[in-house]
Amino acid sequence: MRLKRFLPKSRIIDIKSSDFASALGELLQTVPDSVLNGTNRKDVVSDLVSKEKSISTYLGNGICIPHTRVKGLKNKYVFAAGRCPNGIKFENLEEYTNTKMLFLLLSGDEANSYFDVLAKLSKVFSIPDTIEKIRSAPDVSAFGNEVLGAFDRSQDSILKLGSFKSESSKINELIAKCAARAVKVAKCASIILQGDVFETLPDFSKYFGDKKIILVSEHANTPIPSGWDTINVRAFSDARFSQLRSAIIVGLTRGILKPKDKLCCLGGLRGSGQIDSVVILDIAAEFSDIFISQKNVLPDGVRPEVIERIIDIATELSVEGREGKPVGCLFVVGKISDLQAHLKQLILNPFHGYAPEDRNILNPFMDETVKEYSLIDGAFIIDGSGIMEAAGALIHTPDFKLQLPGGLGARHAAAYAISLMADCISVVVSSSTGQITLFRKGQMMPITEKRRE
Repeated sequence: MRLKRFLPKSRIIDIKSSDFASALGELLQTVPDSVLNGTNRKDVVSDLVSKEKSISTYLGNGICIPHTRVKGLKNKYVFAAGRCPNGIKFENLEEYTNTKMLFLLLSGDEANSYFDVLAKLSKVFSIPDTIEKIRSAPDVSAFGNEVLGAFDRSQDSILKLGSFKSESSKINELIAKCAARAVKVAKCASIILQGDVFETLPDFSKYFGDKKIILVSEHANTPIPSGWDTINVRAFSDARFSQLRSAIIVGLTRGILKPKDKLCCLGGLRGSGQIDSVVILDIAAEFSDIFISQKNVLPDGVRPEVIERIIDIATELSVEGREGKPVGCLFVVGKISDLQAHLKQLILNPFHGYAPEDRNILNPFMDETVKEYSLIDGAFIIDGSGIMEAAGALIHTPDFKLQLPGGLGARHAAAYAISLMADCISVVVSSSTGQITLFRKGQMMPITEKRRE
């Protein structure tokens, strides 16, 4: 989706007001009545202000992205952007005084990629080079060009491919040729390439013919050659293939990979520029039998991107945690009507009463909220569309004879039990080792290694 087409230059302005609601009103004035389709502008501003009170849309670095759905909006999405040279006043909060840019997102009530667009916007405006160019624009015209240019850079699909000239590149070429022969012998369906090994990605396409190449990278905006796929997952360490298990889970849920595929995985040390490892992986043999049939990969009604987001947040809690230590946490995803009989609140539910879109885990502004509530005992309960139904929930199930390795605690036992009792997926972050483990139908699958001190 090309974001640029939703932002004509007529909707890029210098904002004169310093009050948050008035500034939003100025941005809305740039949107024609025909696009709003009779919607009252004051109602839209009121809704935006109400949402801002519920959860801040301040992205940091002087950028705020207020957003809402508008019933009857003629266009699928409407953008407007404004410079705020004097900052914004909102409930005496200091962060808003640092706001130098308001980016307004309006969405039609039927738009089903709302959170995808919001996530893309937050990624576009979190790149340091992009932020600096936007903030240093001398006038509104240059400001507009930088904002539109940021969209162009994020959508650029032409990758500058490196040539094989240096000594390490000769080694890459040799390994790629050997891997190509292994692919034929093993009858591999796809090639997994660890993209964070390289600063400039070599052109591997010529070695593998019509085989699908899947780039696994931590960087969401990494451009790829035509015909390639990409899976974005965060690395939990600098070790070779540290992203591999997470990437395969994501690939299975998206349908990029099939449970009976064999894969040729190429990897090396992060940033080394050199492949030094080739692994032939049989998904059905390597992973638990819960993934033998495609229909069992996800519970009914669970969206693939919800599992991706949970794995991403779990990885951050494992890697960053709090004060350098991993934070133990449990996520349970499935149909709420199936889970409800096995849940009891340990505390008042902090998500109760908020609008579904304001508590959706796919909303990038929910990250810090989830991380803070992860310190509470109990589980996060999430429905298949990503809506956070509860935090601090106690899981109680009939007694089972636990078939778990020694040393695992109450979180893992609860995750194991609920995955047997309901059609769900549970994801656990260990507070002691930082290891992330997925449970499905009583089957346990570590998706990261234990953290090494």
